[in-house]
Amino acid sequence: MNESIVKISFARFKKNASSYIAVGIMCCLFLVLVSSLSFLNEIAFVVAIPLLGLPMLFACHIACYLLEINQNITMGAFGRYYISFFRPQFRGSFRGILAFLFSLAVSFGLGVIAFFIMYLVFKGHYGDTFVTAFKGLVEKYLSGLTFEELESVLKENDGLLLTFFSFVTALPLPFSLVTFISIVSFNSISLYYRANITSGAPSLIRMGISNAYRTNKKKMIKDWLTLNWWLIVLPIIGSLAAGIICVFGTKSYSLLGSYITVGAFLPLIFFLPFYFPNMEVLYHRYEESFKEGNKKAIEIILERIQNSIELSEEEKRTLEESFKDDSERKE
Repeated sequence: MNESIVKISFARFKKNASSYIAVGIMCCLFLVLVSSLSFLNEIAFVVAIPLLGLPMLFACHIACYLLEINQNITMGAFGRYYISFFRPQFRGSFRGILAFLFSLAVSFGLGVIAFFIMYLVFKGHYGDTFVTAFKGLVEKYLSGLTFEELESVLKENDGLLLTFFSFVTALPLPFSLVTFISIVSFNSISLYYRANITSGAPSLIRMGISNAYRTNKKKMIKDWLTLNWWLIVLPIIGSLAAGIICVFGTKSYSLLGSYITVGAFLPLIFFLPFYFPNMEVLYHRYEESFKEGNKKAIEIILERIQNSIELSEEEKRTLEESFKDDSERKE
């Protein structure tokens, strides 16, 4: 089964290889550009993800999916796909907030571990110089130091403490980024189902999608990993390579996090052309499950309506038929 889904996806890629390659490379370069904002300001990078990064990824998904019906990808059409990301119908397609919270939790948890490990490393290498500097920082922090004072303390001893905290914050980054990328990718399977729905309440769409994911979660995760394990491996390899370049090449330790962030996205240029057909194949494998999930959502809503108000048998049948008709139009 695993081998067949890979073959199906590769066959799909070969049908429109040049288009998939062009869109994949363009998408990766755009994501690298967004991640490069971390060199200017970490907050700017975080803000740019939902405003620039995710809409671009969404547009690439839709553009590649429309290759199925031989629709040309023009810049004007691509711009419309980009704007469509913000429509209520597609809200939550990537579960960006959930992905951010999970990646934040991973970053915090691994950051605590990195703190203790790096403290022992710096203490063993720099001895009393580091311990004294760290104690001084803690004492000044407890006494309520200003931002200028904090900056001054971090730059003492040739930026020893600044280097320490740069390592502590940077080490969890690859795993935090992989967590974010994986959650966004897994949830984007539903994006194609949303694209095929021309009408319907967003709440009903979300309920139907949740039903599909809940029913097929283990199988979907297995199939997603079979096709997209590169999304885990490549960012970690790229982050490691970029970190080594920063530490031993440029020695700009304060920029270590930015190097790792860009390094995580850059290697995806080799995989993204194959990624989009992978996701399309995943959707087609579970397309009927999404439709069934939508039917179950309608049944749940009908039951709630019937239980909350008194209806005659004829009114109940009319209401049920209207929902069924609406469901058939969506499919």
